[in-house]
Amino acid sequence: MRITMVMASDEDGGLEKHVIELANGLASTHEVSLIAHPRYQDLLDNNVNFISFDMSGSRYNPITKYKLNKKILDTKPDILHAHASKTAKLLQKLIPKFDFPSVVTIHGLKSNIQAYLAFDKIIAVSQRLAKEINRPEKVDVVYNGVKIKTLVKPFEKNRKFIAIGRLNEVKGFDVLIHAWQGIPHQLLIVGNGEEQETLEQLIQSLNLTEHVKLYGYSEHIHDQITEAEALIVSSHREGGPYTLSEALLLERPVIGTDVGMMSEFVPGEYLCITNNKEALHQLIERYLKDDEIEQRFNPSFTLARQQLTFEKMLEHTLEVYQNALNYLK
Repeated sequence: MRITMVMASDEDGGLEKHVIELANGLASTHEVSLIAHPRYQDLLDNNVNFISFDMSGSRYNPITKYKLNKKILDTKPDILHAHASKTAKLLQKLIPKFDFPSVVTIHGLKSNIQAYLAFDKIIAVSQRLAKEINRPEKVDVVYNGVKIKTLVKPFEKNRKFIAIGRLNEVKGFDVLIHAWQGIPHQLLIVGNGEEQETLEQLIQSLNLTEHVKLYGYSEHIHDQITEAEALIVSSHREGGPYTLSEALLLERPVIGTDVGMMSEFVPGEYLCITNNKEALHQLIERYLKDDEIEQRFNPSFTLARQQLTFEKMLEHTLEVYQNALNYLK
């Protein structure tokens, strides 16, 4: 199967990580072309046909659309797979002209989904997102699967906690830091971003410097997750998140805000509303008082092994492609 993937973004987040890993994984058994910003070329395996194209300008630029159309047709795809909102909008008016099926992945809820509906099939990264789209004939759920790069170590109640993500507003780390007041344990926040200085000042102003640390960027996330007791998610909104998959596959509990696919894998009593420091604080306190936390999360660990591995993501993605091909016949 000749698969052509298109990604218009030029950032370093979960979306970009997903597309790079998916392209590399699919290229082990299929002919894969990826049309994307030149900055991603060095992250791809040699068997991926990388086509450098900067789409960072306006999504309405007719010249960009013309060039993108030509680059796609040059790859002679059996199937086209676009990722996220900007790519979908660039391709929306081109889709009807193609004689091959099209798939788009929606990574987070958008107020306007018309561009996505132009595609033959839509991949949603959570059941929640699929229900919001409300087009069951078009939508399939494929969870963000991950490769685990370290050995799974037995769960240990060591009272060390970790939070992971870009230091930006949507991750809600300011809410988490406020919620940590009165918690006499260690919290490590891993990631970098534009809010680093603001968060450092917040930690100091709340006298939490002994308990809350900003680590910065890390290439050893899996090792750090295994060194912690649990992962805390404080996001205001999410698609996945990727860190949920990683932590559960490493057999570490995950607690936090009810975003993305959290409710599909985390017991309901360990979820809270978003952007509410009191609710998050109470949730952390509830976790700390639970003497049977490992037993409570064992079903989550099992479900993660069934649904959140990298191999399962590839399998489900190829099933969607085949359904799209059958749909066009």
